[in-house]
Order: sequence, then structure tokens, then C-alpha cells
Amino acid sequence: MKKSNLILAVTLGLMTSIVAFAESNELVVVNQAKELIAQKKYSECENLLNKAIGENPDSLRIKNALGQVKYKNGKLSEASSLFSQVLGKDPKNEYAKTMLEKIRKEKLASDSPINFGSSDSASSNEAGTGSGDTDYASGSFSSGVSFKVSNELPLDKQKELAKKLYGEMVELDKWAIADFIRLHTQVIEKCHLTDQAQESCWRLSNLYQIGVEPAEFDNAIAVLEHLLKQYPDTPLMPDAKNRLMILYEKTEQYEKLLKLHEELWQKDPEPDTKTFMIRALEYGNALAGAGKYEDATVWYNKVLEKDGGKNSLEARAAHRKLGNL
Repeated sequence: MKKSNLILAVTLGLMTSIVAFAESNELVVVNQAKELIAQKKYSECENLLNKAIGENPDSLRIKNALGQVKYKNGKLSEASSLFSQVLGKDPKNEYAKTMLEKIRKEKLASDSPINFGSSDSASSNEAGTGSGDTDYASGSFSSGVSFKVSNELPLDKQKELAKKLYGEMVELDKWAIADFIRLHTQVIEKCHLTDQAQESCWRLSNLYQIGVEPAEFDNAIAVLEHLLKQYPDTPLMPDAKNRLMILYEKTEQYEKLLKLHEELWQKDPEPDTKTFMIRALEYGNALAGAGKYEDATVWYNKVLEKDGGKNSLEARAAHRKLGNL
């Protein structure tokens, strides 16, 4: 073989090895990210992926993974930006396409009027199917916003005012967050007998989570707690409680989180195997967060028992949790 051909062959071999090594490292990082997401360690996962992006800024796999964790953490705008970057480089990337569409639909759903005539607003596995069990009327509220509900106006006048305030919101620029917050607050306080007041509670909790930077989780919690106290039979009960579970975990309000988990187990004590393992793992995490380590151990072991040696993602997470107790 000529010397030039030998050099070319060696060079091509090295390049192939480098590419294979880079792809292998990508897979390792992405798999680590999946494990962290399963454990809801979103901040740790973001740090891992941001470092990986710094080392490999052109990696679409890592950008997709970072978009996923930001989506899981409620940072929808940042997630959209990352998935858009991926599609800019690879217009046929199905995962990025799917996630962008999912985010678009969720944003529309969170901002769309709620159909209060619907009787099937929740599935059997959601927290709080039916009227509420948690005593929000006497329980301590989070240190967020509070509302001064007024009975000054009769129902017909409240309906007129709610319609007027929603009309004003239609005319607002979508980035006029402070005005949206002000107007929704007026609906909640001055039109509390209308369906729009319940809708405004939901929309306002959205704004405090994803409309402001940084997110105001305590305000979002306070709004949802007000919703459940003021309207104990609201059809938004299941969604509100599911959202509160996420927010209580983010703000480390584990005693409140445990109450919602306990309600869910009472309502649906025997879910399917996959749902059982996910909920048992989350319940164990809440117990551990509250310092109830013996109880957490019991629930982590239930995950392992249900797994039956299949080494599922939930079982691996439970193993790690047990090792850290």
C-alpha cells in the first residue's frame, strides 16, 4: 500500500473512532438524564445537560434531552426554543416535532375557556376525583397572594363585569403579563359567583408558573388553594390537585404533598402495575422529603416487589433511593 493511502486509511479510521466515541458519550449522558428525570431531579439534570452542551454544542440528542427536562420542569418557552433549534438543524427530527406540538397544545389548553358543563374532567388515576377531602377551609395557606372576595355585586352584575374584564383581556398583547394578573385577580375577587372566577384561578396559576420569570410557585399554590377552598365542588378539582402535588414538591411542602398522595391511594388503592410503581415511588420520595424514612423504605420496597425483578426504571430509582436513606 502506498504511503499516502496508508495515511488516508489511518486518518479515516481515527475519524470513525472519534465519531463513535462522541456518539457513545452522547448516549451515556442522555441515559443519565433519563434516570434523573425519572427521579424528578430536574435541576441536577439541567446542570448535567448544560455541561454536555457546552462540550458538544452541536449535539441534537443532548438538546432534545435538555428540552425534555425543561418541559418537565414547566419551562415551556425554553423547551420550545431548544426543540426549534433541533428542527433548524434537522427538519425531520420526529421527537422535536412531537414535543413542539405537545407544548403548543398544552399552552392552548391552559389558556382556553374551561367547559364547566363537562362531567368527565378527570381520569380515575388523577388526584381528587370528585369533591375535595383536604380541608383547605381550615388548613394553613402558602405565603403567596391572597384575595378579598367581595359580595358587593349581585350575580347578574358579576356576570356583566366578568364578561367585560375578559373582553379587556382579549385586547391585551400576549406579553402583558401584569395586566393579565390584575384582571384575573379582579374576576376572582369581584365576580366570585361566576364560572369565570374559577377559570381565572386556573389561568392565574398558569401565569405565576410560566408567565413570570422567575416562576412564583408560592403564588401559584396560593391561587390553587383558594380555588379549592372557595369552590369545593369545582370540576377543576382533579387538575388543581395534580398541579398542587407538583408545586408542593418543588417548594418542599411535604406534609401537604403527603395528604394529597394519601387521598389518591384512598380513592384508587389498586391501580395497574406501571401506575402503582410510579405513584409508590413518588409517595416514597414525599415520605423521605418529610423525614419519614422508615415509611419511605416500605414504599420503595413495594416498588421493587411490584417490579418482580424486571429492573424497570422505577425499580432502579427505588434501589438508589434505598441506598441513600
